[in-house]
Amino acid sequence: MSMECTLLCSAGLSLRYNGQTLLIDALNGAWAPYREIAEADASDILEGKNGYEHVCGLLFTHLHPDHYSESRTAEFTRRHPGVKTFLPREDDPEKISFDAGPFHVECTAFVHTPIPYNLVRHYVLLISAGETSVYVTADAAPDCGRHRRILDGRQADAGFWNGQYLSYPETRALMAQCARKNYIYHLPDDPRNGVRRKCERNFERFPQELSTAAPLYSYPSFLTI
Repeated sequence: MSMECTLLCSAGLSLRYNGQTLLIDALNGAWAPYREIAEADASDILEGKNGYEHVCGLLFTHLHPDHYSESRTAEFTRRHPGVKTFLPREDDPEKISFDAGPFHVECTAFVHTPIPYNLVRHYVLLISAGETSVYVTADAAPDCGRHRRILDGRQADAGFWNGQYLSYPETRALMAQCARKNYIYHLPDDPRNGVRRKCERNFERFPQELSTAAPLYSYPSFLTI
């Protein structure tokens, strides 16, 4: 059985397997230049309709506003008190594992890429359901050794990475080692933005090294894993 994946917003993912849905960084807020979830999609999630009738988990890699909306999350948990939620806190342990519906989730603390903003507790997620697995790295700093230690020889079916992983030969190689298919997400909407233009140039410069990778520029983006 395959897993259906939808990129809803900047780094917001919906994973569907066996009739149930797991959401990662999906109920986010506004933080330019990154895409906020569309109001219609947020309403569907909050109201549990139009494909979101069976949400089994609402997870966040970290609590920066381009990944997390406090008000939307509070509204979701009020309406759906039985759904598993994961909101990283500073005193959480380095490794956390749990099940949400048919999904098994392994959360491992990982340093956030340096930015001029408050650094918070940040996790990468290895999510499996049936025979399919997805590695979600969000804003993880490009530490190849740590990714390899987390996966410990495992190769995910799909990996989601931010654009900085295209910039170095060691991280381009890492992606192919970590996942069979890789997606570059969390990209600015504006095609003139320097981060997005750099992403495009890297795909043009290193097509062989990035043969397992593809950029995700549109919302929603629909994938079968």
